[in-house]
Amino acid sequence: MSVPTVWVLSVFWTGYGILGILGIQNIPEKYKYKSWTPDYIRMNGIGMVIFGVSWFILGFVLKAFPLPLLKGFGLTVLFSLPALGYALYVDRKSKAWRREADEEWRRKNAKK
Repeated sequence: MSVPTVWVLSVFWTGYGILGILGIQNIPEKYKYKSWTPDYIRMNGIGMVIFGVSWFILGFVLKAFPLPLLKGFGLTVLFSLPALGYALYVDRKSKAWRREADEEWRRKNAKK
């Protein structure tokens, strides 16, 4: 992957994450209008900012040290680990919220 591509993707994810932190993000309809929705959107936004910033730094590393494709891929995975760790934390924290919303969504749509 080229360095400009990494930077464009990182700017996109960082921008989308900032929108999430501000509460402007697209989430599934069944998760909207719940008491926990703002927290869920904010947590997703923070994860995307972590992902975007780490890839932005990755772009600088790849520009300074051009690597073959396989090593570059390994470095990309390494730089994505902080976002993955945060995503696992958010998943555990919001699992009960999402499960309850899913069940409510199924009950509501089963009546139709």
